[in-house]
Amino acid sequence: MKGILKWPCAAAAIVVVLRVIVERAGAPIRVSNLLSAVALITVLGPIYFGLQVGFAGKPRPYWMLIKLVAVYALWTRALVLPTYWLARLLNWEEPRFNGLEGPSAFAGYITLPLFTAAFWVVASLVIGGAIGSVVLTLVRSRNPPQTQGAHS
Repeated sequence: MKGILKWPCAAAAIVVVLRVIVERAGAPIRVSNLLSAVALITVLGPIYFGLQVGFAGKPRPYWMLIKLVAVYALWTRALVLPTYWLARLLNWEEPRFNGLEGPSAFAGYITLPLFTAAFWVVASLVIGGAIGSVVLTLVRSRNPPQTQGAHS
C-alpha cells in the first residue's frame, strides 16, 4: 500500500504548497481553485488507486481501494491543516478561510479545521470510493484476475 501512496502523497504536498503560494500572490480564485486538495482526494486519487489496484490483481481489491482512499484523504487533509492555522494566525482573507476568525481561538484553530477535514474525508470515501470502484470494476472486467490452478 505504501508504494501506491508515494506519488499521490507527494503530489498532494506540492498542490497544498502551490495553492498557498498562488493565493498569497493574489491570483484570482479560479486559478487557486485549480490547485485543489478536494479534487485530489475525491476524483484524481481514487481514479489512480482504482487503476493501480485493478491492474495489481490483488485479493479483496475493493477493500484495498477504500483503505487507500481513506489514508490518502487523511494524509492530504493533515497537510492542509497547517494552512488553516496560518490563515487564522496571519489573518488571510481568502474565501476558503471564512469563519476562522470566529468567536474563539479554539473554533478557529481546532473546531472548524477539524470539522472541515472530517467532512472532506467522509466525502472522499463516498464520492471517491464510488469513482474508484467504477474504475476498478472496469479494469477488472477487462483484465480478470488469474485464479490459481486454472488450466488453459
